[in-house]
Amino acid sequence: MSPLPYVRAHAVVLATLLIASGVLGASLLALLCAVSGGAVAALLNMRYRHDVAVTEATIPPHRNKLDNVVANDAIAAVGPATLLIVASWVIGPNPSGDAAATARIAVGFLAIAATAIYLSSLVDWYVILPRVSGQLGARPCRDPDPHFPFPHSWKEVTRWWYIHRIVATVAFRFLLAAAIAAVLGQFIGVGEETKIIAGLVLGVFATYISTLSSAVFQGAQPKLLVGDTVLVRPRPRRQLWPPFTMVHPPDLGGRQYVIDVSLAQIVRQAPALEQA
Repeated sequence: MSPLPYVRAHAVVLATLLIASGVLGASLLALLCAVSGGAVAALLNMRYRHDVAVTEATIPPHRNKLDNVVANDAIAAVGPATLLIVASWVIGPNPSGDAAATARIAVGFLAIAATAIYLSSLVDWYVILPRVSGQLGARPCRDPDPHFPFPHSWKEVTRWWYIHRIVATVAFRFLLAAAIAAVLGQFIGVGEETKIIAGLVLGVFATYISTLSSAVFQGAQPKLLVGDTVLVRPRPRRQLWPPFTMVHPPDLGGRQYVIDVSLAQIVRQAPALEQA
């Protein structure tokens, strides 16, 4: 797995939103996001190095190169953004007017959401992937009882995989809904209370919320663990044309390994999975 198309994209978006927040006058919020994001990124990197030392594992050359890419991207995203935020805070003045205030609120919400998404990507890179890829020991399909630093077992790995993705998903969906409600409310001319209610409604009915309850249950007590063997029964789906016809996907056959978790797919796929 390469972090370039995902973790780097998250870092670029985070840096852009932090700088925009500082320019628009939300300097304190942007600074808190930058400092907390940088601190958590550094702690996750230290934790990863500790896990490697404790398990006496080796870091392959390609992984070491990608580790440097992720660490440098974090510095490049947080460092210059922090300097620009402080400079805009000191120089001032902040943009004034209702439109500027709305933009400041919306971009501030998005900056918090981007911080959550970026840190979730780093948890995947520094905590989850070294375990499921076999870097810290046997891969999940070869050893059902590994000896890792926390999270110790495949059940704990699966649980915390769900937990950090649930947190990032909830933060992103609700904060995005709040940002959209703030912008639309400014154009329509409604009051602050209406904007808040609209943001909550948009967040509740966001796409991922429909899968959240199942994801929370799986996070609390996962039934399917990373490395489990499952039998997949493909289910037909309805196609748009010709109307009222069903498409039958090919039968994969045989045993399949659980190698990833997804909040978006858990409701549709859970009934089609049968413990082998």
